[in-house]
Amino acid sequence: VVEMGFDPKTSRFVEALKVLYQLSDKTIEEKLNILDKRLGFAVEDVWETFKKYPIFLALSEQKIANSIETYLGLGFSEDELAIMVKRSASCLNYTEETVKKKNEFLVKEMNWPLKAVALFPQVFGLNMEKRVVPRCNVIKAL
Repeated sequence: VVEMGFDPKTSRFVEALKVLYQLSDKTIEEKLNILDKRLGFAVEDVWETFKKYPIFLALSEQKIANSIETYLGLGFSEDELAIMVKRSASCLNYTEETVKKKNEFLVKEMNWPLKAVALFPQVFGLNMEKRVVPRCNVIKAL
């Protein structure tokens, strides 16, 4: 893990170590295949994303596949989804209900184009009631 660039003094190092020790080489290979086939990720892309969000590789193949289907079903292209995952891999960890609810609000209520949502995937991790809706209400009032 140190060779990958993780600082042993950080919690991210511990997360990465934990994830890598839990996964077999075969499991890692299966996840690499899903990300390559569905999103066009090269091996380097996967490891770069892993450095930012180590838990990303701990997600099950089924969870990754379901998340990909959810985003594609909402109208995101595979290229947009690849950009989203590279920017914020945690977007693969949200429930289908959460993603649909937040996307519907942003696209229908706030008139965000899907491309704007794709460029800021962190929005799926924000609290709707405490952060997104109040700020959007201020924008609407202006």
